[in-house]
Amino acid sequence: MGEGQEVIAERAIKESFVNGNWVILYNCHLGLEFMSRMENILGKDVEIEDEFRLWLTCEPRDSFPIGLLQMAIKVTMEAPKGVKAGLERTFSTVIDNDYLEKHDSDKWRKYSFVVCFMHSVVIERRKFGPLGWCIPYEFNVSDLEASLHFIDQHMTQAETLNTPISVDTIRFMVTEIQYGGRITDSMDFMLIKSFGFEWIEDKITMGNFCFGDQP
Repeated sequence: MGEGQEVIAERAIKESFVNGNWVILYNCHLGLEFMSRMENILGKDVEIEDEFRLWLTCEPRDSFPIGLLQMAIKVTMEAPKGVKAGLERTFSTVIDNDYLEKHDSDKWRKYSFVVCFMHSVVIERRKFGPLGWCIPYEFNVSDLEASLHFIDQHMTQAETLNTPISVDTIRFMVTEIQYGGRITDSMDFMLIKSFGFEWIEDKITMGNFCFGDQP
């Protein structure tokens, strides 16, 4: 959903009433005005094929129509509780063995893990309000996926051209562009850069590296 998508969405829904297709509308929090009309579109007087299904994805919004919520079967995905739980979810949904074997270099697995670790920390800090981030930001799994995709592309290019992997480039793209692109507060931006300088470094490829002070 978003600007100009309401007409397309309504047409798809009405066509699927007849042929029994399934329709999914993403990011419905961007089209709350259209959501307020959805109750009428799905009205009792409308003839709907039995196989028709409508799926809506939405971030939590207080202004989402209550009537539509009451009509729907709701499925929620709560954020993991703790950094460890966040990593477990990442490695059960985003990362698998095939993904880790995309590159022979051990650096690929270590850089992937450290970015996943940083993502879990970033998400976990949101739970502490202004103590975690001065301003609440909508960090999500797409930030992690985009960061991992960039590392994958960067390492592929380095392998193809036989050039060194640039940890500075990886750090800049992940912390200052991907995650930092959402940040508007200078102190928050300094924090995300600090994560990068602490964790996205050549030292993580060494055998004795650990995230804590104790080995």
